Amino acid sequence: RSVILLLKCWLTESQVDACNFKPIIHMADVKLNALVDGLSGRVGKNLVLRQRGGRTFLGTRPQQSQPITDKQMEHRERFLRATQFAKSILVVPEVMAEYEALIREHEFMTTYTAAVKDFLTLPEVTSIDTDGYQGKVGDKIMVRSGTDYKLLRATVSLLAADGSVIETGDAVSTHPTRLEWEYVAKQEVAALPGVRVVVVVSDRPGNEATAEKLLG
Repeated sequence: RSVILLLKCWLTESQVDACNFKPIIHMADVKLNALVDGLSGRVGKNLVLRQRGGRTFLGTRPQQSQPITDKQMEHRERFLRATQFAKSILVVPEVMAEYEALIREHEFMTTYTAAVKDFLTLPEVTSIDTDGYQGKVGDKIMVRSGTDYKLLRATVSLLAADGSVIETGDAVSTHPTRLEWEYVAKQEVAALPGVRVVVVVSDRPGNEATAEKLLG
């Protein structure tokens, strides 16, 4: 038998703590007879059967340890919205295909848990590459993400030193898994020092993140 930390394969300890559950849930990989093999659900008062990767796991039910705080209730409500998002979005074939691609290297993750994690995780900009931008029309700014299929949109704005908007527009994905996005400049900029490149990215659940780079 092997023991795994089921929830930790797709949620962080802080996310588990926020739901007011014991952070570690021990699950045993078991071989059962044909009557219960493949089933999921509660067994008695303290045990549960779950299916992961075509295998049956027996473990203990999560226990509430303390009264629920407002913050924990907020996290629970967010987690509920995440599960609702997963159920609604996985009926779309092209979306299902993307989540299936994401879980190929994660043995115990399903498309459902991948979708829930997508909802709970903010998008991220790992780099803003301005090597190809010299202030000329047609120059390119590259935006990169660290997670396959995460970004659905990337908006690039150029701001002058006084905060006024020089130009703004959507970048276009140039990578099959949407890791890289390209923005083509539309306005001439005579002086680059002090100009800020501000990037706002969003994902399928509607989460947003902002990153910026100051040009010298």
